[in-house]
Amino acid sequence: MSEPTENSSDAPIPVRSWLSLGSVLLVQSHNAFNDNFVKLVLIGLTVTVAAGTTLANYIEDILGAMITLPFILLAPLAGWFSDRFAKSRVIYLSLVAKVFVFGLIILALVIRSVPLALFADFLFLVQSTLFSPAKQGILKEIIGSKKLGTANGLMQMLTMAGILAGMALAGWWFDADLAARNEATGISPDHAWASAIYVITWAAGASLVPLLLGLLIRRTPQHPDKTFHASILGSHFLDLKYLLKQTILRRTGLFIAFYWFVANFVGLTFFGFAKEIHPNAAEGGVANSSARMFLIIGVGLIIGSLLVSFLSRKGNRLPLTILGGLGMALGLGLLGSLAPETIAWFGAIALIGFASGFFIVPLSAHLQDQIDPAHRGRVLAAQNLLVSFSGISAILASTLMKSIGIAVSTQVLVIVLPVVLVSVIFRQMLKKSALHQA
Repeated sequence: MSEPTENSSDAPIPVRSWLSLGSVLLVQSHNAFNDNFVKLVLIGLTVTVAAGTTLANYIEDILGAMITLPFILLAPLAGWFSDRFAKSRVIYLSLVAKVFVFGLIILALVIRSVPLALFADFLFLVQSTLFSPAKQGILKEIIGSKKLGTANGLMQMLTMAGILAGMALAGWWFDADLAARNEATGISPDHAWASAIYVITWAAGASLVPLLLGLLIRRTPQHPDKTFHASILGSHFLDLKYLLKQTILRRTGLFIAFYWFVANFVGLTFFGFAKEIHPNAAEGGVANSSARMFLIIGVGLIIGSLLVSFLSRKGNRLPLTILGGLGMALGLGLLGSLAPETIAWFGAIALIGFASGFFIVPLSAHLQDQIDPAHRGRVLAAQNLLVSFSGISAILASTLMKSIGIAVSTQVLVIVLPVVLVSVIFRQMLKKSALHQA
């Protein structure tokens, strides 16, 4: 059976290709689910069993840094693996690796070692880094160009669904099980270990399902001519240099990186709010409370993104980014000023998510539109590296503010002014067409 290619876009897509696509989409959604499920459980566990320690106070910052480091260190190597070997094989081996890492994290929980559990979580993130280019690159190989846009849209939507579902289920399940154990035999941090083992074991069992789905993915070609050389390991830094030399790409890329700085910073404050709302660590509640905030902002982002897509159906509309920035600033101001867990406060979180869609979607589309097709891969790699650096910056800012005793609500208010200023700068650049002209 011939593979669908860009040159055969009018040919019907075989059922086998649709089956492969469905398997890839479900596998990558489950992968996102697992990463976020484990992260929320580990945060809830650490806050409970290590209450009052530096580790518990900064656990969200530690895990946040762990998310970005594998990409900074391994992204080019992951890209080479995806180009050199069959992407279907890379995906399947990464699924197998995830099962073994689940075994390591369960061992860490059984022997009650938070450091070993965090190391296992880092291996989860390494697995996801190696998995990412393969799951993105395989789409065209199995479905061709005809439905590539649809496949990409479905992948993005299911990835977000997996992230939100993982957080929501982990937060609710861990805290519910912990509360039941505390009610049955009295409050004790020991119950957190038992609850973590219980829910993680179920998640580990569910990780066997993607192994079956992976067998349904059609074998894709490998490329033995893609030889490895040491310069590959630092190639994304050279790509970043290329991006920063291009005026339009640099300005657009920096605006996108700023958005992710804000997004990462706000995500860290959610855990801070949850800790303040549930000061008695042994009783739990931090995981479920923070997961609820992420779920609300995620749904707001999805709705905002869909509306922007509708408004932009006749062409990208960059001015919407200005509205998005001002909306984000308003939401952040309300989040830092209102009493936590009131209807209005949750509404502020939803507004931040909704406005985020207006801010980031037009920028992302503009970046894609301005990239020279011959350099698309290197520009996107550089942009991802820039986003990773912005994530590290957000973690450093959060850690600094916490270390000098700034309240979480004040931390949120601190970034309102930068968001407003960036929106004004964007408006001025757009007015002068600085984002369109070199």
